[in-house]
Amino acid sequence: MMRERLLKRVKSALSETFGRRLKGVVLYGSEARGESAPDSDIDFLVLLEGPLKEPNDSWACINAVYPLVLESGRPIHAEPVDAAEYEAGEFPLYENAKREGVSL
Repeated sequence: MMRERLLKRVKSALSETFGRRLKGVVLYGSEARGESAPDSDIDFLVLLEGPLKEPNDSWACINAVYPLVLESGRPIHAEPVDAAEYEAGEFPLYENAKREGVSL
């Protein structure tokens, strides 16, 4: 599956799952940096209007992207995060994603 098409489908699947709660999707890691191998995982931060509803939000992310994992043959990791916490940069992962990530 072509990269751009996959990214659009991930965002669409997450949008269908979360509706108005979805505030953004950020591709990060090796795929965002252009350093991925054909079998590298694809990492996303799923920015949601908080507070998060765990474990429900995590399972919803897994269920949203799983069909694309099967279709693409690539591991896809979609991590739900509170959009306000992401903007505040409370964790090093968020700072790295802001610096190196690609907003979809």
